[in-house]
Amino acid sequence: MKIMQRISEIAANTDNHYLKEARLAGRKIIGYFCSYVPIEVIHAAGFVPYRMRGVGSTGTDLADGYYAPLNCSFVRHSFNKALKGDFGFLDGVVFMNGCDHTRRMFDNWRYSKTGPEFLHMFFAPHILGVNAVSGFVDSIDLMKAALEKNFGVEVTREDLHESIKLCNRMRGLLSSLDDRRKGETSLISGSEMLRVVMAVTAVPVETACSLLEEVISFVDGRGGSPAGDVRIIMFAGCMEEPEHLMLYEDSGGVIVADGFCMGSRLYSHSVEESGDPREAIAAGYFGSRLSCPRMMDDFQRRLAAIAGMAGEYSADAVVVEKLKFCDMWGWEIERLRRESKKGTIPPVLAIEREYLGGASGQVKTRIQAFFEQIRNKQEIDDEIMRSERTAYYVK
Repeated sequence: MKIMQRISEIAANTDNHYLKEARLAGRKIIGYFCSYVPIEVIHAAGFVPYRMRGVGSTGTDLADGYYAPLNCSFVRHSFNKALKGDFGFLDGVVFMNGCDHTRRMFDNWRYSKTGPEFLHMFFAPHILGVNAVSGFVDSIDLMKAALEKNFGVEVTREDLHESIKLCNRMRGLLSSLDDRRKGETSLISGSEMLRVVMAVTAVPVETACSLLEEVISFVDGRGGSPAGDVRIIMFAGCMEEPEHLMLYEDSGGVIVADGFCMGSRLYSHSVEESGDPREAIAAGYFGSRLSCPRMMDDFQRRLAAIAGMAGEYSADAVVVEKLKFCDMWGWEIERLRRESKKGTIPPVLAIEREYLGGASGQVKTRIQAFFEQIRNKQEIDDEIMRSERTAYYVK
């Protein structure tokens, strides 16, 4: 089976044969929500970190008994899968206080006694600073202690160092692959890149590295493809639908960079491989990486990152998507719109939608209209430049 076909199958399903093999080998599978959860600690315990996802969900009928219709659709779909037993292969789940919606899933999961027995809440501060990094270290210690006590294992300093090296290797391979979609001729599309990230976060880290090496070799050998005529940077919190990204690509766009949680936020940092591994993990996850809107005092750094990406990759526009009822991303969009009007960043298209919610026709119409505006602006700018050159030579 070709590597990209394998990647697509892993990304589209909850379970896969790599996890089955790991279970047969006696390894535990620990699910986790949010890319702020340090997977190095899970791996250092001898377990497989598995990024929780809602793919394959067909409804929220069971979860709706625990959540109001005004709650995040990703949370409702994910919890519905749990209630149906789709995550029965997990030996534990680590939650995080990313937002109130995911925070309450921890409570509902415990209340429903859905299983597995090991459910842990990882707390990450909502602001930056020295005290925040120290608090992140404390959360790492609590998570480590909980894993050790519940599963009867010991996570040593050496174990953490080895896991840091392996996870750095995976992040480095992802970054290397990501670089291959940013040129004038793209070797890998944004939708393909999302499938790759979804796949490698659903298998053992060792397997992820092997798969990534295969993918890089494949895309380097197949040659480039037309990159489209509208270059966009795309930001979103929960993005697990490659087919949705294809709406942009089929309309003539190319996603030259992204700020997805299941994207560059996952691999935009590395962890120092020397010194105290706990402090190194905290500094890497909480200090140097691109943050998301849950970090209340970091908007200016995110704005600078977007502006830098736009310049570096010659982006024509910024697309920001939010799921309905997500207040954090809603306010982020409003602030980015204001900055776009000032000329700080390129024009912004904001899309609000439901997770696995369909409405692709309406979204595509908006995309096409926005792209047409961008193309018209490009034509006007080109005409102005031609006029200025002509006037210069006439002189």
